[in-house]
Order: sequence, then C-alpha cells, then structure tokens
Amino acid sequence: NSIHSSIGCTPVAKWEALSEQMTGDIPFEMEAFQVSFLPSELRKVRRDGIHLFQIRYWSDALAGQIGRGDGKVIVRYDPRDISMIWVELEDGRYVEARYRNLEIPPVSLWEYREAMRKARALGKSGSKELVLAELIRLQRQVEAESRGLTRAERRSRERKGTLEGTNSAVSTNEGLRAIDTGDTSRPLFKVERW
Repeated sequence: NSIHSSIGCTPVAKWEALSEQMTGDIPFEMEAFQVSFLPSELRKVRRDGIHLFQIRYWSDALAGQIGRGDGKVIVRYDPRDISMIWVELEDGRYVEARYRNLEIPPVSLWEYREAMRKARALGKSGSKELVLAELIRLQRQVEAESRGLTRAERRSRERKGTLEGTNSAVSTNEGLRAIDTGDTSRPLFKVERW
C-alpha cells in the first residue's frame, strides 16, 4: 500500500485506527436495535395503561412509570401488528406491552383503520376495543367463507365438466372441438408409407 495524499497514511492504517474507535457503536441487543427503527409516538402512562390508536395497552413493568415526571414515554409500534407495543423507559430499555383487552385479535394498522372506518359508516358506538374485536372477527369470517365458497364453486364446475363427459376447457372455447374417434379405418392425417 502507498500513502494516500488526502489522509496522510495508507488506507489500511487509517482503517485500523478508526475501527478501534468504533467498537462501542455495535448494537448488543438486536431486538432493541430493530425496535429503534419502528415508528414512535409520545404517550402518557395512565392507571389503565397506555392509549394508542384508541386501544389500551398494559404491562406490569409500567406500574412504576405512572405519575413519574411528566409521564410521557416514547412508544414504538409495528404497523404490521399493533397487538404489541414497545415502551422506552428512562434508562433506555424497552418494555413490551400488549392489548389490555385480550379479546382483540392481532391486526395490522391498516386493518384496524379499515375496521374503524367501517364502524363509523355503520354508526357503531360503545367501546372502541369491543367494536374493533367484533368487526375484525366478522371481516375474517367473511373472508374465510368467500375462500371456501370459491373453492367449492371451482370444484363444482370441475365435477360438472367430468360428469357431462366433456372437458370444461373444450366446452367453453368454441374454436376447439373434440376429435372424432368413431371411424378408425381411415387415418386421421396423411401418412406416407415406406
């Protein structure tokens, strides 16, 4: 290696010198490292938990945070599954908090917003958590039934095609016709005999 004109030493020497200084920047807790990239909001720790998206979350580890200082903590959530949030404590550690009402199934933020939009359109009132749980269950039941009906309909069509003795692809496409195999004495195509 030759000495680089800008840094005043060889690139390898500079790399080794800087790599010794960077050992403290490597994350030791991978989960905390990954959680730190999730979206966050400031929330207050209340006696009944943390309120986020009109849903209450709770963890026993949050009991000591109630009424401390201004009470605001950083709450991180995964938009793909809002059934669990991570609360950052004063010492930088994260505590997992889950739905306080365990009747609510795990949902994505998108699914939650769609359910709440549907609840407003239907004029549903009452506990947002119970309305959410009911609408999510109904939506998933409708999806499961439609998948089942679709599969049943497809099977029914396949069976009808086999029972009638025709191939469903042949009967739907008028350009294709079945091959007449009734008269085997004459060849189906020109044959050159040797």
